[in-house]
Amino acid sequence: MAIYTRTGDAGTTSLFTGQRVSKTHPRVEAYGTLDELNAALSLCACAAADENHRTLLEAIQQQLFWFSAELASDSEQPSPKQRYISSEEISALEAAIDRAMARVEPLHSFILPGRCEAASRLHFARTLARRAERRLVELATEVNVRQVLMRYINRLSDCLYALARAEDSDAHQANIIREVSKRYLAASQPTRSKETTPVALSFHDLHQLTRAAVERAQQLQVPVVVSIVDAHGTETVTWRMPDALLVSSELAPKKALDRQWQ
Repeated sequence: MAIYTRTGDAGTTSLFTGQRVSKTHPRVEAYGTLDELNAALSLCACAAADENHRTLLEAIQQQLFWFSAELASDSEQPSPKQRYISSEEISALEAAIDRAMARVEPLHSFILPGRCEAASRLHFARTLARRAERRLVELATEVNVRQVLMRYINRLSDCLYALARAEDSDAHQANIIREVSKRYLAASQPTRSKETTPVALSFHDLHQLTRAAVERAQQLQVPVVVSIVDAHGTETVTWRMPDALLVSSELAPKKALDRQWQ
């Protein structure tokens, strides 16, 4: 089936009502920017390490379809066949923001966007959400735009920022643990790499590995929760540094288990 119609060759496009407008029309600019944002979110979902983040991002992608469809119609009469953004979706974004920000240390200055791939993509998507907001504000000077849409797109950029912070924090802590684990195992058991079957860590190994991770975290001034699981995915050690976030005590064992089965 052909995907081209040739009807847009002259620089116009059709709204859902059949009206043809310029492809530079503020309405087209607004839903076109949402399309860019949606594509960027697909990259974010592929890179996100947190499964809950992936699920949320996929839900947001669906919501952006509803959003775009509303902007692509110049009819002020709601369609019973169409889904619309509501305060429920905004509340879900706010809940996600609160969960993500509870996992990270407070900041008192600007940060460079993204220390890991997922966070970098989320920050890029955040800038597209801000651009979409500007396009929506511009459109609202010409046509009626529901206030809930303005609130949603504003909250979405905040949500993407919060998710980026959480992905960054998780990746940074994971890198500390990975670096320390690799160095300790290489130094203490240099022949292990030649073995064909996994060898269980002794109590001494676990103690030294946890201690090394905590010392490295102290050097970097990043309080962490160290969690170690065995080859069967059973939690063997979990240690929370005094200043580490309480929520990390719950998340660290889960993340250790996830990495064990990757």
